[in-house]
Amino acid sequence: MASANISASDDQFLCSICLSVFTEPVSTPCGHNYCKSCIVDFWTLSDVHQCPLCKENCRTAPELQVNTEFRDMLELFKRTRVAGEDGGSCASPEEVPCDLCHGVKRKALKSCLVCLASYCHIHMKPHHTVQALKWHELINPVVTLEDRVCQKHNKVKEFFCRRDGSCVCVVCLRDDHVTHTAVSLEEEMKERKTQLTHMKRSVKHTLNRKCILAKKIENAMMLGRQEVDRTKAETAEAFAALAAMIETKKVKLIELLEEKQKAAEQQAEALLRQLQLEIFENDRTRTKLEELSKTEDDFRLLQDLPSVPSSSNTKQCFTARVQPLLQVETVRSALAKLEEMLNQQMEDITREVNQADQEKTLQGLMPDDELGKIQKEYAINVTLDPNTAHPSLILSEDRKQVRDGGAKRNVPDNPARFDNLHFVLGNEGFSTGKFYYEVTLKGQTGWEVGVARESISKKGVNLCLSPENGCWTLGSYWGRCQANTNPPVILSLSQQPQKVGVFVDYEGGLVSFYNVDTRDLIYAFTGCVFAGSVPFLRNLLAFSVYSAKTRIYPLFRPSCEEGSDSAPLQITPV
Repeated sequence: MASANISASDDQFLCSICLSVFTEPVSTPCGHNYCKSCIVDFWTLSDVHQCPLCKENCRTAPELQVNTEFRDMLELFKRTRVAGEDGGSCASPEEVPCDLCHGVKRKALKSCLVCLASYCHIHMKPHHTVQALKWHELINPVVTLEDRVCQKHNKVKEFFCRRDGSCVCVVCLRDDHVTHTAVSLEEEMKERKTQLTHMKRSVKHTLNRKCILAKKIENAMMLGRQEVDRTKAETAEAFAALAAMIETKKVKLIELLEEKQKAAEQQAEALLRQLQLEIFENDRTRTKLEELSKTEDDFRLLQDLPSVPSSSNTKQCFTARVQPLLQVETVRSALAKLEEMLNQQMEDITREVNQADQEKTLQGLMPDDELGKIQKEYAINVTLDPNTAHPSLILSEDRKQVRDGGAKRNVPDNPARFDNLHFVLGNEGFSTGKFYYEVTLKGQTGWEVGVARESISKKGVNLCLSPENGCWTLGSYWGRCQANTNPPVILSLSQQPQKVGVFVDYEGGLVSFYNVDTRDLIYAFTGCVFAGSVPFLRNLLAFSVYSAKTRIYPLFRPSCEEGSDSAPLQITPV
């Protein structure tokens, strides 16, 4: 609806003072719109603050506010008018504007490296029609055109110096970079884009691996907390049961002592009552005897002389029952043994907890990553095949090390021997499954490792290290590490790897290279076709008679440094 109204009439977007399209439209209290500068100048030249259209007066100069809604409609009108005039569109803040447009800037379609300006499709026409401008180099629009021109020679930078890592012009290339390796910007840009793709893939792979590891750590922490809480609860329950058992045994022992004491007291009370009766009888007998001893009636002495009570064994019975029921030392000795046994058991439990914590710490330090699993499951023993080694290569007796002697030696000629390129193959070939090996590169200034088909050309120099020719290798040249694709991919590494791990998944078509020290993925060839092409007849026979697979072999090239003290390339055990 707004678009229809805008296209119907343009007068509403014209200021009544300057008769031009509004600039910073503001509204007066009466509701009319003016350019902010127009109404301010109008009131400055007048004695009263009056609306130019309705003549409404204001006692003081009103505070003018930008009409945001009207401003947005005005911006839409400007864009619509530009599009209606020439079919172009206004440049948004994120787009490159045309340098020749006045007022509303159209979106630039191209930037000229000669004119150092960006043009919309209207101002771009002279570069297509004027003969003198047709040779100008046009690129996609960019903001910083000055960076594309050499400040020293005022020429367009067309080349990239790989040694200095900078863009240079043709004069710089001729004067200051004549001995440097340089390529065109297009070629370098193509390689950088390819490198960017692989870097993004590597970073994504590393990010996913680290996210998975972080999730594993979080889950382990949660499970560990749950396990500790469960163990704490069960331990507290076990100690509470032990304490309850000890308390029960203590109570039972005390109750037994009290029962025994009560029984002894009851027996003593019975003895005491019997003794009191005997005392009473003895006292009465003593009184009678005193009376008889004072009488002078002899006949009474003969008749009333009482019998003396027999002696009882009360003393002996009472003495036998005053012995202690339990020796305290017996209790102390039993409790000391129980304490010693408990301490020993607790020491064993504490030692077990500490050992479990150390094992957990060591497990945390172990490589719980993809490389660690590969090393554990797919590591193999690789040795070098002397029948394939270039004549200048010197192998160790155990066939685990190789160095370049710098000069060819007299060795038997062999169809499998490299006669020009300084390579050597592994002795073991593979046509199925997965395998992994590691190579130490310490002291190597230039090297290559990887895998190659058994059918790789070993004679002459026409050997391109590319997957198309049956080679999947990683190499270091002039201090730069690269994956030997077609074209090669230069790898931006923070440091040159000292130990490289090579992992191959035959069925999965994968060859991966790892920095063993940092445990990072350096590069991965995916979609590898290890089976080489065979003649039609052989292929037909293979299809009809048997199924054959191409074997692939580990490939090595040490740095070429003369002298017996040069560091060898070593196949190290995983």
